[in-house]
This record gives sequence, C-alpha cells and structure tokens, in this order.
Amino acid sequence: MVTFFLITSNLAIVALLVNSTDVTRPRNDNNSTPITPDDPMNHDDYFNVRSMVTLEDLFKNRAHYGHVTGMRNPWMSQYIYGHRLDVDIIDLDKTLPMLHSALNFLAHIAYRQGIILFLTRYPAHVPLVERAARDCGEYAHCRTWDHPFTNTQTLFGYDIRLPDVCIFTHTLAPPNQLHPAISDSNKLLIPTIALCDTDCNPNIITYPVPSNDDTTKLVEFYLTLFQQAIMAGKEKRREKDSSN
Repeated sequence: MVTFFLITSNLAIVALLVNSTDVTRPRNDNNSTPITPDDPMNHDDYFNVRSMVTLEDLFKNRAHYGHVTGMRNPWMSQYIYGHRLDVDIIDLDKTLPMLHSALNFLAHIAYRQGIILFLTRYPAHVPLVERAARDCGEYAHCRTWDHPFTNTQTLFGYDIRLPDVCIFTHTLAPPNQLHPAISDSNKLLIPTIALCDTDCNPNIITYPVPSNDDTTKLVEFYLTLFQQAIMAGKEKRREKDSSN
C-alpha cells in the first residue's frame, strides 16, 4: 500500500486568517486584546486596499456585464442583480467587498514574501498577464499545459516550489472548460483568486471576484489592482525590515 502525504504551506494558512472575524475585528468586551498597529493580522485594512478601487471604477470599466441568461451557472445566481435584454447584470455591490478581500489577502501573501503566480489561457490576456507579473516581481504561466502542479516533477524537475497563491483572469479556458490549474490548486490546497463571470462556478475558487472576464480593458484594470496590492505588501515588508 502506498501512502501519500500532503504538506500545505503555512504561509497560505496564516494568510487565510486575514478575513476571520476573530482576527481582524476585536470584540468589544473587556477581555479583548488591544489592536497593535504594527501587527497586520490585527488590522482591518493594513495595506489600505479599500482605497484602490471604488464601485464607480468597476462600473466605468463594465465589470457588471455578464453572459446571456441561458449560459448562467446556478451558483452565480446570488451575485446577479438582474438581466436586461437577456444579458445577466452582475451585482457590483457584492463584487466590491469580495474584491477588497482578495486584494487584502494578496497583499498579506506579498508581505510574507510568498510566491504569487498569474495564470491565463486567453491569447489576448497573455501579454497583459506577463507584463503585470514582471512589473511586480512575480511569476506568470500562460502555457496550455495540463496538470501544471500535480505533474511538476515531469515538467520542471524536483527542485521546484509551488506558488502560495494563484491569480486567474478567467476560470473557463477555451473551449469553455475549467482551467486545469484550478483543479490542481484545489487538490494541493493552494489558495486561488479568480474573476468569475456568470457562466462560472465560484465555489471552486478561494477568493472569487464576480465580474465580467472577457473585456481586455477590464482585465488590465484588475491586473493593475493586483499589482498595486502586491507592491503595497512588499513596501510594508521593506518598512518593517528597515525599522528592525
């Protein structure tokens, strides 16, 4: 009998706590621990990600446009405001806080010097993704390989470290099938951030962002936000290291 051991990243587990109510919001009783400004885990918005994007920004970049109603995934119904001319309209009031949570988590990973991987299979998104990863000092994977994480020994060799978080500009890769790296990430407990259009299943993503994922201008806008969150986390790390 062969026994498999799965070792998860402590970095990812710690960063997943950033949205926990007990961690980010101290209770009002007398026994609660006072917030220390130097501890990012005890801060609601330590990296100031809420100021990076507003509801108006999402609307101007057409984040609310979904697919035709017939393509709707039932799990996306909770994020749909309604439909017009047989096209689903995404509720941006729900998108905004979920985007803030994703940016906050991403900044925490960068603050802890984690490895961040951008992924896409859309040809139009490839130059945008590669440029965003390069500008913030992270990594991009845009090839059409199957099982990029569960087959790393064959593809890359033994000396390889898996990413601490994966960012997807889409969940469905042409021809309308789930991106294989999402399945691999779930198997290996790697946190994921992804734009989820109305034809996607958000339950398979750690931090789903309900949004249009087809418009190139909008994808570039999101990549800029991800880049800003990463740089904010790295800047806070430099400030902390220089003060010590």
